[in-house]
Amino acid sequence: MKKENNKKIIPLVMWGALSLSSYLMIYLFQTDLLFYATRGGFFSAVPILFAFYFSFVHGAFASYLLPFIGVEAITKKEAH
Repeated sequence: MKKENNKKIIPLVMWGALSLSSYLMIYLFQTDLLFYATRGGFFSAVPILFAFYFSFVHGAFASYLLPFIGVEAITKKEAH
């Protein structure tokens, strides 16, 4: 394992646990969330807020996971 990956294990585990627990919570409380999301008015923003939240958490987790497992983007200099 690379030495720089050792520094990124804690945020990787933290974001992974937050992502997993978020998906678990939405699964366990899906009927309550659906009830509030379909009430209209201000509650119509609930699905949009959840989409932003999941996008941020999952993106943060993926940004630590991909370099950790060795997936790197190809730069223009490497492509030629």
